[in-house]
Amino acid sequence: MTFGREIIRRLRVPAGARPVVASGACLAIGVAVGVFVSAAMTSGYRVPSEAELERICAADPDVRLRPWTYIVLHHSATEVNDAASIDKYHRNKRGWVNGLGYDFVIGNGSWSGDGEIEVGERWRRQLDGAHCHADDMNRKAIGVCFVGDFEKNGGPTTAQVHSGIALVRHLAGQFSVPSENVLGHGEVSGAQTLCPGKSFPLELMRAAAARNARRHEP
Repeated sequence: MTFGREIIRRLRVPAGARPVVASGACLAIGVAVGVFVSAAMTSGYRVPSEAELERICAADPDVRLRPWTYIVLHHSATEVNDAASIDKYHRNKRGWVNGLGYDFVIGNGSWSGDGEIEVGERWRRQLDGAHCHADDMNRKAIGVCFVGDFEKNGGPTTAQVHSGIALVRHLAGQFSVPSENVLGHGEVSGAQTLCPGKSFPLELMRAAAARNARRHEP
């Protein structure tokens, strides 16, 4: 089944899997829509398993994963959003033919699930990003956007933080990204931005990468 040029994928929690509960809720893996594959919420939240993250972070068939060396973290600087709406803005307003500039978008419960991980076409096809022009990061960094304005309105939701930690930990292990290469957009050399905002928990994300890097040491 296709939607436009993209395959619609369905990700399911394996039968018999026990949820790892965060904040007293539970998550289900849902349906990819359009150019996006998502870990979608149906009844709350739980941290995605490694098997689920492997499926979320896979490229399209016959597409080889690139040797990414950085992870750059962003906020949308909006109170509401999702991958589809950002994709539309990037295509129609920015004129980017490949749409969504980020590889992953983590929702805040507004237009997508709270903690939902949506995956863009650039990641599925392993294309250059369009999320951080400074220091050539679009060619070497994975871009992850958290919906919200963490400069003005406090930090991300608990579910976003848990999903972000899980995703960063998984990607850092998959691509051997050291914790010092997990950066906020504004930390990139030459970037002139407050993104991802003063209330974003960068150190938690770096700590997640460090833990996974130690696990993957030979």
